[in-house]
Amino acid sequence: MIRIEKNNNYRFFLWHAFWLALAKAFADTNTVMPSLILSSGGTQLHVGILTSIMVGVPLISQILFAGYISSKPKKKKFLLLGIYLRVAALAGVGVTLFVHKSISANLIIVLVFLWMFAFSISGALAGVPYTDILGKTIKGELRKKFFVRRQLVSSIGLFLSALIVRQLLRQFEYPKNYELMFTFAPLFLFIAAVGFLFLKETESFAPQKKISVWSQLKKVPYVLRTDSNMKNLLFAINLYGLGFTSIPFITASIKSGFDVPPYWIGNFLAAQIIGMIISNLLWAKVVKLYKFKGVMKAVVVIQSTIPLLAILFLGFLDFRFFAILFFVNGISFSGYRIASSGVFIEITNDANRALYTGIYGSFNLAVAIIPLVLGSIILFTGYTAAFIVVALLTLLSYRFVNKLNCG
Repeated sequence: MIRIEKNNNYRFFLWHAFWLALAKAFADTNTVMPSLILSSGGTQLHVGILTSIMVGVPLISQILFAGYISSKPKKKKFLLLGIYLRVAALAGVGVTLFVHKSISANLIIVLVFLWMFAFSISGALAGVPYTDILGKTIKGELRKKFFVRRQLVSSIGLFLSALIVRQLLRQFEYPKNYELMFTFAPLFLFIAAVGFLFLKETESFAPQKKISVWSQLKKVPYVLRTDSNMKNLLFAINLYGLGFTSIPFITASIKSGFDVPPYWIGNFLAAQIIGMIISNLLWAKVVKLYKFKGVMKAVVVIQSTIPLLAILFLGFLDFRFFAILFFVNGISFSGYRIASSGVFIEITNDANRALYTGIYGSFNLAVAIIPLVLGSIILFTGYTAAFIVVALLTLLSYRFVNKLNCG
């Protein structure tokens, strides 16, 4: 049983993590969303566009908000605004599917893109104040406990949600199953935001005026020259992030290569989440012994093997074996969530964290662009060549992770 700390913000962040996880499984980037696009008549290129929107847009767009928000000594209102906009975007997907009979398949795909773009942009708006408030109010050893426990609580929420997703996919046909999923998702996300209404936030250092996007961009060369930690982290994230952006294409490859019953998408999601839950005990020990940097090293090695496993499974095994791959991806993704947040907060401070969040997000260029490139490559060359390149580039990131000095 998890012992809850006396820090009230600690409780509210864990509340949010649990309900957010319940909501996110209904719009999972790796399984549910690729399946929705393909079920609506989309192609691998459409999957690539959606992955770029859901993975890349939140990171790049953070710089649009970081300068303005960093000029404010308190940032909670921006956190709540971002979450409420995300609730509206998820509800919009549900409405689009509800009226599917009156619009074309192409229009459904376009509207899903637009709603998820709004979802991603508002996530960037919420992400800057979330990181800043977390960094200010949860410190020291409590911070290490928090990242591990947050991942555990999130994994439990995701697992419960995956069971619901599996039943909806089994009991209902398209688009009724997705209509129901995008009814639950905004509801759970709204409940997640309730915890943040009670957050206690202290004022932090802030510039006297807002920092424009252009002025932030002008600071980037200086930051990269003078802060080797930030430079190495950006290289590492851009490279090993490729492994995670390839997962939606693995889902697409399964649907195109095998006759997969719809509910098996729920099984893959469940396998991924079981991997996340079980691995939390492992990652807790790794953090204690080797810190967040050690977790990041392990994630790089694990993630680089997943595209190669996909090639093997596509060529020689039944689609059911892909549950193993998603289980391994769950282990890797759990470590990624713990390590990337932990390392970033360790190499920043209260004064520069909001600005660095914008820079960090804006220079995840590969994570934003590679899904589009992968989708195009797969259309012309197939999955094997694309997955081999992704595996090699992911492994290359180990060099830059090894150079990080987390102090």
